Amino acid sequence: MYAIKAQVSNLKSPSFGIILILFILLVIATTFLYSSAREDAQPDDGLTTLELSRGFNIYNRTSNFSLVTTSLEGEFADQFPPSHVILPYQEFHFEVKAYNSSAYVTYNVVSGGNTVGDIRINMRTTSPAPVKPKTIIDFINGPIRYENGGTYVTIFNL
Repeated sequence: MYAIKAQVSNLKSPSFGIILILFILLVIATTFLYSSAREDAQPDDGLTTLELSRGFNIYNRTSNFSLVTTSLEGEFADQFPPSHVILPYQEFHFEVKAYNSSAYVTYNVVSGGNTVGDIRINMRTTSPAPVKPKTIIDFINGPIRYENGGTYVTIFNL
């Protein structure tokens, strides 16, 4: 008769220990990254604020005019919008603070490097909430016309 000898190892599986060590390292790394990000944040004064805004769009549906910003002023939400150019068939989006706020953008209407007109758009928000925000055209000059849609203005050729 043949004897089969079984050998039992006393070594425990190292995978549980490795998983535990990796988990601890993950917690330490996450804590370090979170604390670094919080150092860059503004100090907390104990108050929670929520800034609400309304979106407005300017659509350039002209075939050959670019809209070039000449002024931006008012109560824009979050970041102040940059100066920009809206090429034909392009658009630009604005965010304006939600309650009783106004923001203005003035564009030169440019064709072939020459200014041929201008337009100033006033974006207004009011409260209470059921009152819809609106856009008002303060002035318009040149070979363009517009359509006012409340939260958007579309510029067309004459």
